[in-house]
Amino acid sequence: MISPCHMGMNYQERKAMIQRFNALQIQAVAFDFDGVLADSVPIKDDALEMLASQEAPGKGGRARKLWEQTRGIFRRERMGLVFKAVLQRDLEEATLDNLVARYKEAVFQRTVSAPAIVGSLEYLRSWPLIPSYIVSAAPQQEVVEIAQKRDIHRYFRAIIGGPKKKNTVLAELIKREQCQPKELLFIGDSDSDHRAAQEVGASFLGVVAPGRTNPFPPEVRIVPDLTSLTEIIATWWEKTEENHL
Repeated sequence: MISPCHMGMNYQERKAMIQRFNALQIQAVAFDFDGVLADSVPIKDDALEMLASQEAPGKGGRARKLWEQTRGIFRRERMGLVFKAVLQRDLEEATLDNLVARYKEAVFQRTVSAPAIVGSLEYLRSWPLIPSYIVSAAPQQEVVEIAQKRDIHRYFRAIIGGPKKKNTVLAELIKREQCQPKELLFIGDSDSDHRAAQEVGASFLGVVAPGRTNPFPPEVRIVPDLTSLTEIIATWWEKTEENHL
């Protein structure tokens, strides 16, 4: 922490800053699932591209690009947008149902067995004092089932998936924890995750895997994995204040 004594502050300003440091701390952590807890993003991107290639030969690459640009949106809505653009027609409900079911069949078991993001399990096992949540755009029941099969469900106070929008869920968590908005830390891997946090005033940490393009604006704190998450949370306000000096 940078001492307020060296920042040209008067007594009242120093006192106010010290009180803020003492009062504000991370009270709860919400994790996106894919790309934050599990290294499952490539699995799902590959499955979408393959499915699109089956439906529209030669257009799998375009579908994948659209898919990557719509991360964080509820799956059914997201698939509707992608396949409408690729097939260049509106989809009947039965057609969309079929696509969603085939996609789930392709990704479910592979997501269950996907490697954990480095540092995620270590954090969950060793940092039980701060409530943790999963906030995902994948279907609610599917996220719960995957968490159970991966045996990580016991680390979370609640697991919330789609179709609820993430900003709505984050606002509900702030009320549930009775904390200030910035005392909820949302950890995500997409720009839509960042926007959801901004919309409710929550703190945000971006995960950008090695080799992936950083989707976040320059002011967003990013990490390649969750190896140092305990330290990041413990010093969140120190680093946040330093970054804004």
